Amino acid sequence: MEIKDKVVLMTGAASGIGKATAELFIKKGAKVVLAAGSNEEVKELTAKIPDSLAVVVDMTKPQEVQRMVQQTQDYYGRIDVLINNAGQELNASPESISANDFARLMISDVYGPLVAMQTTIPLMEKQGGGAIVNISSGVLQSAKSNFPKKKKVKTALNSNTLNTRTEYTSPGISISLVYPREQENGIKKSAAEKKSAEKKHKSGNTADTPETIAAKIVDTIEKGIAVEFL
Repeated sequence: MEIKDKVVLMTGAASGIGKATAELFIKKGAKVVLAAGSNEEVKELTAKIPDSLAVVVDMTKPQEVQRMVQQTQDYYGRIDVLINNAGQELNASPESISANDFARLMISDVYGPLVAMQTTIPLMEKQGGGAIVNISSGVLQSAKSNFPKKKKVKTALNSNTLNTRTEYTSPGISISLVYPREQENGIKKSAAEKKSAEKKHKSGNTADTPETIAAKIVDTIEKGIAVEFL
């Protein structure tokens, strides 16, 4: 897909991968809709990325996800690319996590993207094509992970994404997954952290910057790749 003049709807756009990807799309001539979780984030986004539309959305609420899609459609008249990047972290041990907290994580990271896909695909069908990219996590590729809850949630997201890609036969619509590795967060490192980072770098297990991940997301869309590992 040629990116120039395409309409891109990006969730989780307030920072990190989402912000870097949105900026790259704008550089390539796309029209970008930035979805974030609060009014404050939306105001910051419109100030930092002026050539864009920003909307507030809570990905745990299906009605808000549907409204986000409809706002984009009403404003631009089409949606060429949907990127489901929004997600939540849940820092709790397996024995202390509550069922409600885990359910909320599943809703935001799995059901939210599903609703966005269900609402967007019919619009893409009418316009003759489009691309959907769901952002997974590289922790799934690690035998040893400190993020077991993220593994469970992202596994569900991945299964839904790939099943949809396999079963969905409408021509012109691609559905893809991108697996970023651990992200560099820009925080100043201690001596011990620097040593650990150097060791990871030597072993090839380095973290990805948001800009690196953004470039892979764009490449996935341009080439129609099913799964992209970083």
